[in-house]
Amino acid sequence: MEMNKRKIIFGIVASALFCLITANNVSSQDVRFTQVFADPLMFNPAVMGMNPDPVFILHYRGQWTMLDNGYTTSSFTALYPIYINGGKRKLDVGVNLMQDKSGAFKSINAMLAIGYNLQISHSGFVNFSMLGGYVQQSLNTADLTFDNQYVSGSYNSNNPTNETVLNHKISYPDMGFGAMYYFNPTKDDGAKLNAYLGASAFHLAKPNESFTAASAMMPLRISYQGGIKFIGNKQMDFTPNVIVTTQKNSLSAAIGIYMDYHLAANEKAVVGLWVRRNDAIAVHIGYEYKNFIFGYSYDMPISDIKNYFIGANAQELSLAYKIHRSKKKEEKSAPSFENPSTK
Repeated sequence: MEMNKRKIIFGIVASALFCLITANNVSSQDVRFTQVFADPLMFNPAVMGMNPDPVFILHYRGQWTMLDNGYTTSSFTALYPIYINGGKRKLDVGVNLMQDKSGAFKSINAMLAIGYNLQISHSGFVNFSMLGGYVQQSLNTADLTFDNQYVSGSYNSNNPTNETVLNHKISYPDMGFGAMYYFNPTKDDGAKLNAYLGASAFHLAKPNESFTAASAMMPLRISYQGGIKFIGNKQMDFTPNVIVTTQKNSLSAAIGIYMDYHLAANEKAVVGLWVRRNDAIAVHIGYEYKNFIFGYSYDMPISDIKNYFIGANAQELSLAYKIHRSKKKEEKSAPSFENPSTK
């Protein structure tokens, strides 16, 4: 048991060092969240395996709102576990609905995930999940202006743009996959830590998202994640996390830590800090009371963009509702790894 703990710690620490050494500034085509566990299916659908109870999550992100209303993303996620054979095998289903808006552009995603969870040792579990759905993107060309419509410094919407004719809407299917291993000893084992290590891939079919007759394939996004929850005294726990993401020729990395402070048996506060190299530093606060979980995060840019305009920050709000189901005797060994949004 002690040797297994050392291997887990070494692997995740090595991943963290890899992030710090190799990560470069990145501009990804997908939405990047600070509260990744508030949109778990778009982070890694295999996160469902760590969740023993039904959870419903509302999540909102506003970025660069001072710049022509910036970018706004809102989503709804539902996770529902179905137990089979106690805690040794489990099926999970999840739904994610997301809307992403930026100026004249809007994207709506509807995704369904299914996962299979298997206990492979006394304290070890693996989960494999598939994600699939449909994406609709639209472009409101009436809100677009072009240089050719300005004559002698005056704008006239009736002036021809001489631009390629654009489609107003496109739609396509999309698919993703996730796998995760997590180490989750019970309290009876005198557990001092939990841990997880996973990988996920999105846009497996590389869909064409061009609004013209040209081809613009969405590049494959691959993400690697790891974290350790150090269980301290009865009041305080620490959870360092690391995320590495690649998409096309870009590489991004984020390292973060959460601190849980248990106020009572069914109440606690969460404080977190995330650092995305050459991008931003984010602070996170959360509060959990009985079935409700609230989270707020604020991103402060550390890249060169802060030198060009004021307000290049981002804020996120999340609200989750968790249904604590009664535990039957055959479900006592069901996985119960806690993460910052579903614990």
